[in-house]
Amino acid sequence: MWARVHKIDRIRPQPDGGAIVLVEDERSAAAMSQVPALSTIIAIARVLNARRVLETKYAGKGEVRYAANAALPSFLLDAVVRAGAGTSDRTGDKLVCPAQPASVAAVVDVAFSDLAHGTRSNLGVPDMIAALRAASADRRKSPLDRERHPALYWPAVFELASLAGELARPRGGRWIETTELPVPFAIKLATGELAMPAKLAQRIVEGESAEESLAEAGR
Repeated sequence: MWARVHKIDRIRPQPDGGAIVLVEDERSAAAMSQVPALSTIIAIARVLNARRVLETKYAGKGEVRYAANAALPSFLLDAVVRAGAGTSDRTGDKLVCPAQPASVAAVVDVAFSDLAHGTRSNLGVPDMIAALRAASADRRKSPLDRERHPALYWPAVFELASLAGELARPRGGRWIETTELPVPFAIKLATGELAMPAKLAQRIVEGESAEESLAEAGR
């Protein structure tokens, strides 16, 4: 399942004590391109999490492969290889493009911003705070389970988090990658403080009542 951020798809232990960790994407190229920002955020999150598994369980020995059902669109290919995964065919056997690890903070920051503006536009509201309130209310009315509906759950989480992130822009807020699991992203403010609205967003998507405001988490 392409959106299953909280789980690793497959691990292939190797004779040398390492492993090949597979991140699977069953979608067509058209589906990958439907919401590029969301595809980018989820793919990077899954690759970073897979790399963390490789580091903690196999001492970093081996590789991560993004096993796709179709040729990746250029934007997604760039995100995946920068995050540290090679790309392969759907089986994971044939390496198509090797990993080219580099910082993904700028890519993640732009993707979250694009997702927030797209979400606001889809909701038909004038500003980010109105979008965040509307999206939060909608999610509380229709809770989602991440095990049963990951392809709905994680997009909803990242949409809410992206809106909160835009509210942090006046404070110098920028999205960066972190070592947190399962969402390896945080907003770094100009003060150096970190905000993690995705944690609260998960609670909202799951239907929990939260005393803390997601708008304040972003601000």
